[in-house]
Amino acid sequence: MMGILSGSKNVTTIGIVWRNPYQVRRNRRRHNFECAGEHAIYILQEFVQDGELGHWATISGLEVVVGGRAA
Repeated sequence: MMGILSGSKNVTTIGIVWRNPYQVRRNRRRHNFECAGEHAIYILQEFVQDGELGHWATISGLEVVVGGRAA
């Protein structure tokens, strides 16, 4: 793709402009941390693309409990 870049004094130069054919994917993962009383929950989610839409899928979860959990 060629682009024409115009400068001052009506001088026109030709420059080459590349566009990345691959979209930059940002914010593909998010995390949530909730603390309630004597336990805390950490959830890691990843954005899953399905067609033009997508959804957030939980890929990991961790629960921390003070003193451990009784069997």
